[in-house]
Amino acid sequence: MNTVPIAGILERIESNLDMLTASEAKIARWILHHPESVLNLTVRDLAREAHSSQAAVIRLCRTLKIDGFSTLKVLLTADLVRQERRQSTEYAEINPSASFDAQLQSFAEAAEDSIRGTLNNLAIADLERVSQQLNLAQRVFVFGVAASHVAADDLAQKLIRLGYPVTCWSDLHVAAMAASLMGPQDVGILISFSGETREVLEIARLMQQQHAFLVVITQFRPKNKLAELADVVFHVTASEPAPRIGATTSVLASLLIGDALMLWVANHDPNRTLPHLKATEDAVRQHRL
Repeated sequence: MNTVPIAGILERIESNLDMLTASEAKIARWILHHPESVLNLTVRDLAREAHSSQAAVIRLCRTLKIDGFSTLKVLLTADLVRQERRQSTEYAEINPSASFDAQLQSFAEAAEDSIRGTLNNLAIADLERVSQQLNLAQRVFVFGVAASHVAADDLAQKLIRLGYPVTCWSDLHVAAMAASLMGPQDVGILISFSGETREVLEIARLMQQQHAFLVVITQFRPKNKLAELADVVFHVTASEPAPRIGATTSVLASLLIGDALMLWVANHDPNRTLPHLKATEDAVRQHRL
């Protein structure tokens, strides 16, 4: 049985909550809220604390494709160590004593883990649900600030190519005005790795007030404020220190989610997408040498 990526067990548990049985979900939620405590528990202890059964603990491990409870503890330990390292090291990326080749190799490994973890956490049901909402949308509004705006702008450009009525505002005031005029038939896609960016949360609340369908691209983190507002959440898996020089793997993973969504949409409605792709390609062909 294959185990999940070392750095992504908490993300994997959270992203599979909707697919778990009631008894498994009790265990999963307890783990998400008490990851450190799990390390000192037996299967029986965890079942008792979560008001579930030992059999549910074993079934949860199988559902998550984990070899057993001891492996779950190992993966949780790795996640907790990673989080502690992020919080305790100031600008860990700056290390003049290390060779640049070693630094590049470290970045390549982090990027590979981010890509694998993000793709593993994608749920087909979520892609299908968002695709259906996009096909019904009168307006699609994509928003992110700072580094997340890079991913938002890229996703908006791809959606435009597929024929969707998309806007990607960078000015907060204009974005707020646009969000306040959305309706139940509209789709908002918000990107924030932290899930705590005030501007993005402000836009999310405005969209929620207008009953727009809200899609969020963010990291898994307990009590992620942005994720709590969303109809669908796509989780970004990214190993980045805090503080950091700049966003790296989180942007790559956010871009990847946009690419996966576009790949799904294009392949499941080619009669709609192919004419739009051809028309947009023809429109810019004259600008190529």
